[in-house]
Parts: sequence; C-alpha cells; structure tokens
Amino acid sequence: MPDHRERDIRGAILELLDSTGVFDRIYPGTLPDAGGEPSGVRRTASIEPSGTVVSGLGDDVAGALKATSSVTIVLLARDDDPTARDDAAELLLNTTASALNGRSLAGVSLPGSTRLCSWAWRKATPPERRIEATLEFQYLLEGWSDFDLSE
Repeated sequence: MPDHRERDIRGAILELLDSTGVFDRIYPGTLPDAGGEPSGVRRTASIEPSGTVVSGLGDDVAGALKATSSVTIVLLARDDDPTARDDAAELLLNTTASALNGRSLAGVSLPGSTRLCSWAWRKATPPERRIEATLEFQYLLEGWSDFDLSE
C-alpha cells in the first residue's frame, strides 16, 4: 500500500491545478490578505487542509482503516468588471473540478471518492471574487497504526 501522507496529496492537488495553466499562482495554504498580490496576478487558488475522519472497515482492530479527508480550495478571480470577474471565478471552479474529480491524488486517494462536493460564492469585494470549494477524497490505511512517520 502506498504512503498516505496528506501533505503529499495536497502537493498533488497543487501540481494538477498548476498543470491546467489557468492560474497565475497557487498557494499551499491561505491566500495573502486582500491587496497582497501584484496587479498582474488575477487568478489564484489556495489549498488548505480541512479535516479527516477515520473509520474501521470491520470489527478487527488489525484490519484496514478508511480515511475520508477534505481540503478547502479557495479560488480568487480579480477583474474590475463584475461580470468578467464572476465569469473568471466560475472558470476557475470548473477547471478545478475537471482537473481533480475522479483522480487518484499522489497515487493514494481512491479515484471514485475524489470530487468537489460543495462550493460557496463569497460576497464580492471589488475587484475580487472568491469561491470556497471543498474537495473530498478517501484513502486506506493498512492497519490501525499504519501512519507515515517520515519527515
């Protein structure tokens, strides 16, 4: 069974989003505060860990565990024109879903469980619009103490 560090999965998410060519910058954490980007940076994303729930696959304490995890992907579009801004934000959302849904992230997550499961449009603060999307994925742990302890 492959290693199952969630930081590797977040790194794979970053690489997949970067490979789309749609984003000017992608952050492995929170976005900078408003106004913290050069004016040429118009389309960004951040990948923020959200949470994990681990459950057993049976009554056997030596059996496998299933982890269901989520990350928040904050998408940010900038444009002075409100319609163009919202169109760009929606393009970022659709590109993110297309790049990540149904994928095995870092060779660890189960493809059938990897998907954007929800998103919310945040109130526009011109010239910015943010969408907060939740990506959910699952992976298996071979045993109850099969956590990767490497740095």
